[in-house]
Amino acid sequence: MATLYDEEGLVLQATDGKALLDTGPLPGSVDDFTARLRALLPVGWFPSPPQGLEEEEAPVLVAILTGFATVLTGIWVLMEECRSQIRLTTMSGAFLDMLAADYFGVDGLPRRASEGDRDYRARIVNSLVAPRNTRQAVRDALVAVTGVEPVIIEPLNAADCHAQASLASPSCGGGVGYGCAGLRYGSQSGGQFFLETALGQASDTQVIYQVIERTAAGGVTGWVRVEQ
Repeated sequence: MATLYDEEGLVLQATDGKALLDTGPLPGSVDDFTARLRALLPVGWFPSPPQGLEEEEAPVLVAILTGFATVLTGIWVLMEECRSQIRLTTMSGAFLDMLAADYFGVDGLPRRASEGDRDYRARIVNSLVAPRNTRQAVRDALVAVTGVEPVIIEPLNAADCHAQASLASPSCGGGVGYGCAGLRYGSQSGGQFFLETALGQASDTQVIYQVIERTAAGGVTGWVRVEQ
């Protein structure tokens, strides 16, 4: 390591009086690659690099090597950028959008208006580990996309459809029955559900369909109504 000097040629000192030393160029910088390339040249072909306050004796050589070093530095910067973009915890910008499209489909989990990388990354992580197959999972996934509370009706669920009643005796069905307002027909066959939701923050209805298909249990039919 070389000693550092000021403009007047005096040794720079730390607060404790010790001389300051040059630790060398920043790895991956133009000066770093220039020094590396110069070190590869055969000994004796060109003057040695200057030490301390010595002047450069091979400025043309340094200019040529600096040109090559500039290209290598550009490659180095690109490699560092690519390295950070191959992990969800460090990727940013358009790479986050591309990852979301890969995992959730185009517009499956789009970035919200003015949403930063940190918040968007958190939503992606939560969506990757989100529960699936249950009614609550479908509800949570839709709320995350639309921002609206959906109405989910399962024909096999008595809490949704109540018991069989009539217009004359609606209380038999918990206030919901044949010929009554809010009529819902129950069924013992199962395997399906009805869902009503508003478009909300979702870009279009296709996004809602994708969310339901991705979250609901396999083999279950969902009948969906989306209000604009």
